[in-house]
Amino acid sequence: MLGGRLIYGLVFLFGISVISAQQFNTWVDRKLHPPKVKAASVWQVGKEAQVQLTLVTADARRLNCAHDAVIEGQHCGFTSNKHTWPRAPGELADDNDVEIIQPYRTADTNALILVSGVWAQPELAWRVHREPPSYYDIKKQVRFVAYCDVRFIGELENVSLRWETGGKWLSEPKALVAQALRCSLNEPEG
Repeated sequence: MLGGRLIYGLVFLFGISVISAQQFNTWVDRKLHPPKVKAASVWQVGKEAQVQLTLVTADARRLNCAHDAVIEGQHCGFTSNKHTWPRAPGELADDNDVEIIQPYRTADTNALILVSGVWAQPELAWRVHREPPSYYDIKKQVRFVAYCDVRFIGELENVSLRWETGGKWLSEPKALVAQALRCSLNEPEG
């Protein structure tokens, strides 16, 4: 038969194991501090917003869109006939693709957004150079969130998206286009 002290000890150990479990702590944190949902419906051309983009460093090279429009100097990496966007004669190659529009999903609402200049932001450029996409198996890359202030510059209709290099092109009827103003890997305060 179990003694009183032994039962208290077992209950105490069980309580510690429940409290120390990461899933329990995550659940408690979500209940006490629910995330603020930023609805994509409030995004408007000409306005600024804060978005949370879910990324892996391989996204710097594998996410593409195809469309012929140029919006404030920003364009997809491919033309609508799926050929690489032509470089102007004498134009330098920019490995951060500051003018290239790429498709992303928001971390909080999974909304589609097309953004240019994400990988030109200092913290993200540093991460790409520290963890080059071509050197690491994508399945081993850690997904992270980039907190970006963006300015919406237009909208593309009938744009083709590709979520993997060499993958199938998917048609999207309409998507807002934004330009990254500032991106950080640290959650903004306030």
